[in-house]
Amino acid sequence: MIHEQDICPVCAQQFTDADDVVYCPECGTPHHRACWQEHGGCANAHLHAQGYVWQSSAPDADAPQSASDRKTVCPRCGEACKPDTLVCPSCGKRFGIFERDASERRQGGLDFNADFFMRGVQDDPASDLDGVTVRETAMYTQYRAADYVRKFREKKKIGWNWAAFFFSPFWFFYRKVYRGGALFLGLLMVLGIFAAIPLSKVQDSAMQTVQEYITIDENSSYEQITADLAALQGEPLKKVQDALMRYAEGTLAYIAVLFIPNFFAAMFADRMYKSKIVREIRSMHDFTDDERTFRMLVLRRGGVSVLGLIACYMLMSLFFNFVFYIR
Repeated sequence: MIHEQDICPVCAQQFTDADDVVYCPECGTPHHRACWQEHGGCANAHLHAQGYVWQSSAPDADAPQSASDRKTVCPRCGEACKPDTLVCPSCGKRFGIFERDASERRQGGLDFNADFFMRGVQDDPASDLDGVTVRETAMYTQYRAADYVRKFREKKKIGWNWAAFFFSPFWFFYRKVYRGGALFLGLLMVLGIFAAIPLSKVQDSAMQTVQEYITIDENSSYEQITADLAALQGEPLKKVQDALMRYAEGTLAYIAVLFIPNFFAAMFADRMYKSKIVREIRSMHDFTDDERTFRMLVLRRGGVSVLGLIACYMLMSLFFNFVFYIR
């Protein structure tokens, strides 16, 4: 067997005589045909720009190697490792007992070593994003990782995030940017209190105008009020319509004021999110040198928080119910 000591870079399984093997036309890396098709091309495509050329780990027939001279070539980055290496020192790829059976992986089993959250990301997984790698950023972001990696790579001081614009401060709590969420929730509450004062005056004025011509009390039904309004004519009708229009305009102005923080949230959301990711990943690197522990921490502390979103919604609902009640 020409590749008796080589492994497929996709499934990390050693080639056998019965395998259908194909070769990358650029670097010569061998793959199982099914793995090539599943991966959509060469597993070392990200190394082609560096002039990478695959080298077999099988011993040269004319120059036999001793056990101490043999190397295990990492299927992910091409690093030549010692035969008993379990974790690649260059990229963290795990060998041997840490590998799952290829059939389980092909059936949809989640491989801890696979770049599961790198799907759709066009950048080199090892490339730098202000002190953290693209792979680490994708692991932390998890959902829509490709979009955020693209935004972070542009390094804009002021960007635009539509989700933060329409759903601030909920977006910040959903993405676990709790400081930003607390900031914009606080701004929203302050504006909600002060903007409610003129709106309350407009509402009281409109109500006084309406009550000059129709009777509204706790015993009045909606049908009765509607019928009384429909019966108005001439000058009384015009005054009531003007009063209700002023109240509608005041309500729209109130909503517009509450949306002011959303503009700033949309402009700075991506920058705040990136700063949090860089800060936390660096902190996790300082906390542990073990690759497995680091990855588990990233997966646990990253991602999104549905509970945070629900808590923000409940807090804001209670606040505005209180504001309109005391008004």
